[in-house]
Amino acid sequence: MVLLYYFHSRKTKKQLEIHANEKLSLQNKVVELSSTLASHASEKQLLEAEKQKLEEKNKKFFAMSETVYKEKKRVDEENEKLTLEKEKLAVEKTKVDEKVKKLWSQSTAIHKEKERINLLKLEIEDKHKQIIDSVNYAKRIQEAILPNTKEITEHLPQSFILFRPRDIVSGDFYWFSHKNNTSILAAVDCTGHGVPGAFMSMIGNTLLNQIVNEKGITDPAQILTILNEEINRSLKQTQYESQSRDGMDIAICTFQTMANEAEIKLEYSGANRPLYLLQNLELQEIKANKFPIGGLSYDLEKIFTKHSFTLAKNDSIYLTSDGYADQFSSNDKKLMTKKFKEILLNIHQKSPSDQLVFLDQFIQSWMLGTEQTDDILVIGVKV
Repeated sequence: MVLLYYFHSRKTKKQLEIHANEKLSLQNKVVELSSTLASHASEKQLLEAEKQKLEEKNKKFFAMSETVYKEKKRVDEENEKLTLEKEKLAVEKTKVDEKVKKLWSQSTAIHKEKERINLLKLEIEDKHKQIIDSVNYAKRIQEAILPNTKEITEHLPQSFILFRPRDIVSGDFYWFSHKNNTSILAAVDCTGHGVPGAFMSMIGNTLLNQIVNEKGITDPAQILTILNEEINRSLKQTQYESQSRDGMDIAICTFQTMANEAEIKLEYSGANRPLYLLQNLELQEIKANKFPIGGLSYDLEKIFTKHSFTLAKNDSIYLTSDGYADQFSSNDKKLMTKKFKEILLNIHQKSPSDQLVFLDQFIQSWMLGTEQTDDILVIGVKV
């Protein structure tokens, strides 16, 4: 019994040890499982955190993808626009290329035309030089036929002549002769100026020489009558089919010393040009006949009036063309006859040389900055 108890007790003890070991093993496994579970929980937390990060990255990536998509769409649209612009530019380039070809063709034509124009320019310059040389030669001829001022001052010592042609040659001219103890002085304004006027001046000068120096006529009215007839005849103005309107305006005076030698007999006739007479500090304008020498008035009977005066010491007379009074200033103002007569009244007591200087300087100052509009001729004689 005791032995049975002993064996039974030993068997129970052994089983208890086995159970204790199994319990310990189970506890260890529980610990290990708890550790594993803890580890898994930690890993789960890490995985959750990583998952959250991935979700955030996915959200960002999605947002970026949407931005990229929009940007791509915008870029595609811009590319499409650029493609259209490129096509337009290609069309424009084709047009420009065509224009360039045309311009090149035109440039070549222009270059050839420029060469032709340069040749014409050289030809014109050469012809212009020839014309100017010819006109300068004509000027020397015209100057040669004008009276010598020494001859004029020999017979009319207190005299001056202001002569300013507008061009190289002049349509105005002065004429003088001394015949039968009589000095004949004229201021002549031919139609036109420059070369046409100069041609008329040559005709007028020649006819005056024939009338006075060859025929011996010294009466001013008779001189103008014959001069008018000869101009009509020379220019064929006596024919109805004549188209010549050329002629001249003239003021002509004769001076003859009287017996007492203190006074001078003055006779004047005029065709459209007056005589300015200064006596006793007063200016008189002696009117001319209101018709020219020559022109298309051949069927008009022209009777020229002769005016006679007696000049005493310090009396003055002036003969002019219309050029001085008709000159414009830089502000487009004409001098006018009224102003010209005021000038004569202010300067007539000066010496003839001083009057000449004053009149010349005044008209130069007056027309400063503008062109001379006409030939200028002023003749002054003081007793």
